[in-house]
Amino acid sequence: MSARTGITEQHAADLAVAEYDPAFVDPGHGHSRAAWISIVVMLVAIAVGTLFFFLEQPIVVWISAAVTLVGAILWPVLTKVGLGEQGH
Repeated sequence: MSARTGITEQHAADLAVAEYDPAFVDPGHGHSRAAWISIVVMLVAIAVGTLFFFLEQPIVVWISAAVTLVGAILWPVLTKVGLGEQGH
């Protein structure tokens, strides 16, 4: 047992790694320009689609659905261009 009560030495060692290694604590998934741009595009498209759904404008709803799909495709494209996470 460790000084931390109730855990094994191995678990205490794992916790020590988690406390000091930033890559272990936060791998950085989603903290890139590619992620932010594509998520914002999809959120705006969903918001516009929802608004126009209630305003009974089906053409705009379908356009916003297509833009949402474009936003999903945009993330890997922007990552390949160089705006994604570095080092993953």
